[in-house]
Amino acid sequence: MIFRQLNPGACRTYLVASEKTKEALLIDPVLTKVDEYLKLLKDEGLRLKVAVDTHTHADHLSGCTALRDKTGASYAMHSSAGVVRVDKRLEDGETLGYGDATLQFLHAPGHTQDSLIVLAGGRLLSGDFLFIGEGGSGRLDLPGGSIHAHYDSLKRLDAMPGGTLMFPGHDYRGNAQSTLEAERASNPVLSPRSREEYLKWWESLRLGPAEWMKDVLKANVACVCDPNAVKIPQGVSACEACAPAGPSAGPAVPEWSPQEVKQKHAGGGVSLVDVREPEEYSGDLGHVRGATLIPLGQLGDRLAEVPKGAVVTICKSGRRSARAGAQLLAAGWKDVHSMAGGMEAWNEAGLPVEFTASV
Repeated sequence: MIFRQLNPGACRTYLVASEKTKEALLIDPVLTKVDEYLKLLKDEGLRLKVAVDTHTHADHLSGCTALRDKTGASYAMHSSAGVVRVDKRLEDGETLGYGDATLQFLHAPGHTQDSLIVLAGGRLLSGDFLFIGEGGSGRLDLPGGSIHAHYDSLKRLDAMPGGTLMFPGHDYRGNAQSTLEAERASNPVLSPRSREEYLKWWESLRLGPAEWMKDVLKANVACVCDPNAVKIPQGVSACEACAPAGPSAGPAVPEWSPQEVKQKHAGGGVSLVDVREPEEYSGDLGHVRGATLIPLGQLGDRLAEVPKGAVVTICKSGRRSARAGAQLLAAGWKDVHSMAGGMEAWNEAGLPVEFTASV
């Protein structure tokens, strides 16, 4: 079985194909990447049989309808999906097999009513039902989301082997995969809780605005194929919902306001480390001049690149930078601050930014 993740950045599309018959499936294709997918299929002699959405997406426009129109492939989703042009409606436990490739689809509502997880040869493609590491899972406060349904759906993982490889629908930290065993040990969504505790925990999370995401949902339900139909902010961890920093996240990290960061950096002796993803660093919010880009997911492997003196960590809103700062303190750094409010607050203060590329 051929298995590959196709997209750069945080939004993931997976190719599953039969080496024997050259029949292929694409899972969660993105509309802006459709031409790239078609070229890949042609170059490798693959025939697209099915394009699958694991749920109705709220952060990007689906490429399934465009692929259906261009290739004649089926468009598959869970039977409860309201998407108008789906022609293969999957039931819980249903399998699709092509040559030596077999996939099983399990209904796992919570992030959306129509959420599916996919089992493929010892791999779990979790969509937005569950992310990996500190990412937690997809947010549950959009139309069709339900904390109670998500709590129940998590039980579907109980009987799965710990060695099951996990591949999420998004990852904003540069992580390619995990295992279910690792997620049981570290993912805040999988921490044992009663239903009441789970409800209170989710209600305590501070999530960003979602109005534009509702527009994306409507466009995907209508099978819009114009990539410019909805204005989608770039470089945001839109679907992610994870635990706020707290005692379990490591040592407490003091904060400096953007104005303090500007003043301290101008005075010399303070290094800036931007822990966002590359597309965020060069995206709409820009970055602070002189800030070194080391995405949070790579920080542990790139500690040698962080100066040993005073360091300020920076992200979009302040959550990731607090975790990065805690990681540096735990690794032996003595003088670490997180920039309060991240690049959002820096921009709101009218402070200067750069928009140069990340490399």
